[in-house]
Amino acid sequence: MRSRPLAVLAPVLAAASLALLALTGCSVQAEAGPTVSGASVAQTAAKALAAKVGSTPSIDCGNDDIVVVKGKKITCELTDTDGLIYDVAITFTSVKGKTYHIDVKVADTAKNAPTPTVDPGSTPTVKGTDIAQLAAQALSPSLKFTPDISCADEDVKIAVGNTEACRFTDPSGVAHDVTVTITKFDGSNYSIDAKVTD
Repeated sequence: MRSRPLAVLAPVLAAASLALLALTGCSVQAEAGPTVSGASVAQTAAKALAAKVGSTPSIDCGNDDIVVVKGKKITCELTDTDGLIYDVAITFTSVKGKTYHIDVKVADTAKNAPTPTVDPGSTPTVKGTDIAQLAAQALSPSLKFTPDISCADEDVKIAVGNTEACRFTDPSGVAHDVTVTITKFDGSNYSIDAKVTD
């Protein structure tokens, strides 16, 4: 009786069994489509937003190449002049080769928005008209005109992170929503960030 062939056959069967397990436990998915750099997508998104607000924001979509497929959604980051970082949702609405169109939406709230610095019961207020005037001053360089802004509240609480809804109509008669955020408050002086949100 020969036992040697069984000893040789056992490792071969074990190796085949391991290979089968390895193949059944692994699956790979890949998107098909042209790729563009994250910097290219960021530049396209910045141009799209510049057309709406009059200035080109700083957008980062990472360093990796992005597979461009119709309907695909990615998230990038916009950093404003005060250092606040907002998520930017980008959807590829049409793709033809490496030519693509996108829809861009900026989050209403910053990811790194400062926390309020004053207790709710002792929050100082200023007139909504004062906030509107500051917002108009902040936006006029990028808009190339001084907007006549009105804010929703008669009195606005001055606490870091608080926001106020305001609005203006441009010279062509189109109404625009503005979100004003209190970015700094030292007990007597405050700063704001004004952002056109439509």
